Amino acid sequence: MNILVVTLSNFGDVILTTPAIMALSQKYPGARITAVVGPRARSVLQRSPVIHKIVIYDKKASLRKKLEFIAELRKASYDRVVDLRNTAIPFLVSCKKRTPLFRKFTKINMRDRHLEMLAAVEGDRQSSTACSLIPPFQFFNKADEMFAMRALEVAGIAEKRGWILVAPGAASERKRWPVECFKKVIRTLHERTGKKVLLVGTLSERPVAESILAELPGIAEVLCGDLVLPETAALIANASLVVANDSAIMHLGFELGTPTVGIFGPTDHEKYGHVGTKFRVAREEAQNCSCGSEQLPRAERNCFHGLKPEKVTKLCLELLNA
Repeated sequence: MNILVVTLSNFGDVILTTPAIMALSQKYPGARITAVVGPRARSVLQRSPVIHKIVIYDKKASLRKKLEFIAELRKASYDRVVDLRNTAIPFLVSCKKRTPLFRKFTKINMRDRHLEMLAAVEGDRQSSTACSLIPPFQFFNKADEMFAMRALEVAGIAEKRGWILVAPGAASERKRWPVECFKKVIRTLHERTGKKVLLVGTLSERPVAESILAELPGIAEVLCGDLVLPETAALIANASLVVANDSAIMHLGFELGTPTVGIFGPTDHEKYGHVGTKFRVAREEAQNCSCGSEQLPRAERNCFHGLKPEKVTKLCLELLNA
């Protein structure tokens, strides 16, 4: 069985496609899975033993490079092509079954929609409903975990697990809950639990984390930019709690089974959030806010509608006590 999966470009979006990849691997043990992914998000998939080949698609590449990309894919014949970004790729390669070009979803949530695409290929509704039976995706390996632990030792952190991970950044500044709110949550959680707080994210998000550290010395430690995604995933897997904006860190927390609070404001919690005993959505109703953001295009919304630190802290403590 030879399967081609076309994923997305952003870290968080690719993480949302990993359950579909694992569902395919479970249905076809031993299948050779080739994954198409954007250049930035390759690290999301590179540790998985079920993916045999990763092909990079750069939408900004020249026409010649794009033709070379198609030529690379056409070297193989596929039994299944599952396109999760709705491109022309399934119709440019040789395959027996493919996702349809025109799609009608019954689900709102993007993670569920990716699983619906499996059902569209397989003609089997169980592919999209048996989510609890899908094995976890492998985002990191032992070497990543060892490197992450060494990074903690260098930072003077003796604990090997049980910290609270906070991701105050996000790819879009619109999705970033105010720094002052994060500070209040971190301070209260430390007072109530005594746990060390690790601030994680990309290098570009480091200034946000350092502004938090400046007021919370001895409580928090900044690791933004110090770890690649698989190493960060290793920390998340050993954490007692993740607190994050709508971001890749939030999605990793959910997929790795770590108690996670996802903070939502301008983005749709039904579309990008999660449901489960270990996940909480922190949000306020937009219609109760005077911002009028519901009248704006989604790309221009940036309000959190008065979401208070006290509410986020309460959700965090719920998960920690559970």
